[in-house]
Amino acid sequence: MADETKPDTVLSTRNVDYTFENKLFSGYLCTPDNKRKLPGVFIVHTWLGLDNSIKARAERIASLGYAAFVVDLFGPGVLPKPPHESLEAIKPFIEDRKHFRKALSAGLESFKSMPDCSDKIAAIGYCFGGCAVLEMARDGQPVTGVVSLHGELNTTLPAKANEVAAKVLVMHGDADIVVKPETIPAFLEEMRNAGADWEFIVYSGAKHSFTGEGAMGKSTPEAGLNEHAERRSWNRMAEFLSEVL
Repeated sequence: MADETKPDTVLSTRNVDYTFENKLFSGYLCTPDNKRKLPGVFIVHTWLGLDNSIKARAERIASLGYAAFVVDLFGPGVLPKPPHESLEAIKPFIEDRKHFRKALSAGLESFKSMPDCSDKIAAIGYCFGGCAVLEMARDGQPVTGVVSLHGELNTTLPAKANEVAAKVLVMHGDADIVVKPETIPAFLEEMRNAGADWEFIVYSGAKHSFTGEGAMGKSTPEAGLNEHAERRSWNRMAEFLSEVL
């Protein structure tokens, strides 16, 4: 796969409804309009929910030649405002990692059942979503690789030996004050103890949300786009997806 989008790619998009714990959720599917099964990229949104920014991200990923699906963790049309509404929205997941993993698994199973998607799927996530895909890897969910971009690293359910089958790529900003520094060595030790295939990249000068996903200007002064880190992380992610898919 190339590391840049193809401007002439025709995309097909649609909302896909599914249920979890008897509640309706609606993810966003984007595929090249070529009517064939494609390797899948499962995308987990930020604390802002399934907004236009993450939809555009999915379209950009689909332009690389993948079926891209953004899972819906908050419910159809729920777009919480930071910081208070967004923190309340992610709280049930952060505090109950078993529930978090089940919600992700429900979305993943929905994606796997779609005729557009092959049986090879990788997962990527931004901020809250970055934390999410690491939980998927720890849980041994059926993905070939996970990419966490400026995601939280800590967990209440650390990976056990030989249970992380997915390749793990973490990209982190050196100026990130949201992700506590002490969680970094703890995460690396967890991955070593689990026998995982992992890579950890740190971008100098980059704050939380260095891709721009999850940042809201003056509402989130601790976070913001770093164009250099965004460009480098996008290219590395594209290489990683090509490797695992």
